[in-house]
Parts: sequence; structure tokens; C-alpha cells
Amino acid sequence: MIVFDLETTGLPKAEGSDLDMQPKIIEFGAIKLNENLEEIDRLSFLCNPGHPLDPVITKITKIKDDMLIDQKPFIAHYQDLCSFFLGQETLCAHNLSFDRKILRFELERMDKLTKFPWPPNHICTVEIGQSVWGKMRKLGEMYYDVTGKQHLKAHRSVEDVNATIEILRWFKEKSHI
Repeated sequence: MIVFDLETTGLPKAEGSDLDMQPKIIEFGAIKLNENLEEIDRLSFLCNPGHPLDPVITKITKIKDDMLIDQKPFIAHYQDLCSFFLGQETLCAHNLSFDRKILRFELERMDKLTKFPWPPNHICTVEIGQSVWGKMRKLGEMYYDVTGKQHLKAHRSVEDVNATIEILRWFKEKSHI
């Protein structure tokens, strides 16, 4: 299983909008887990989106333009990403539809969408949480409910992946997955 999270240049535009107007990935984080939800590998990187960040994005993520200026664009990480995803059975994220959509935009820009080794199964902690608590919950709220701790480093990819893994372990312990 791969649990992943992205930080981006913004929110997706309306369906059918020009692909160049869609958000870009500025940070990718993923942890590969075994069947016991124990870490076996990880991949993380920052990406230069090719333009300055909106100040709102910097405020949310704490990622600044000077952190990205010397980073490679997303396309430079494609082979590592494929190697990491290859052979995995399940893809998981908090609000999976958002992260998957942004990753698809990047793959479409590179004309690699159909070549990417997508895992066939999907787990979205928002969807599972909705069945558990009866409403959609933010990652920090879920994390607090299952650990009793604040999610202090929210909106950084690996930190959000770690929080999602704690939630997954709790879901498994309580037989929700």
C-alpha cells in the first residue's frame, strides 16, 4: 500500500479548464506500507512549479519560493515515482480524489497518464471517516480524535502522510478497514 499526499499551487479549476491553468505539485510525499501497516519505503521531494507561489499557498504550506527555486520540475521525478508505485495494490490518501486529480494533471502534462502504474485499489480516509463519524472531517480533526494529539505540521506532505497512517491504523484496529 502507498499512502501519499501532495502540496500544490492551488485548487483545481473547473472541469474542462486548460491543463496549463490547473495546479501543479510543489511537494510530494509517500510512504509504502506492508500488510501490517508498517513502513517499508518512502519517497518525498519538492518541485519547482516554474512560477512564484501565491502568498496564500505559502501561508498554508510554509513552502516558500526560495525553497523551490533550485528544485527540479515534477517531470524530473517521473521514473522514481513509477518505480515506487510499480506493483503496489492499494493507493491511499486523505481526500484521495483531490490528490489523485492533481497527480493526473501532472501526468497528463507529460503525456504519461496511461503509462503510469496506478494501484488498482483505493482507500480514502475522508470516505471511511464519513461512515465512522457521519460527516466529512479534516485530517487534523481525525488525527486528534484517534491520537489525542494536535497535527502541528499540517500541509507538509510527509507529515500529512504520517497522520493519515495513524488514522489508517486506528481504522484497522476498530475494523473499519
